[in-house]
Amino acid sequence: MKGYTHGLLLVLFLVAAIVCYVIGIPSGAVGFVLAGIAFEGLFWFGILGRKRNSE
Repeated sequence: MKGYTHGLLLVLFLVAAIVCYVIGIPSGAVGFVLAGIAFEGLFWFGILGRKRNSE
């Protein structure tokens, strides 16, 4: 169950980043672009973050 929620959270971070970029870049809204960068960082940290012990 933990892997399922972790994967779902990563997908939500990625979707939120894409939405923020789509809204922020054409309109020049710096806040949305910064939020997109933050969500993308959370996404990559979740994928490349700490290694888990399989024990």
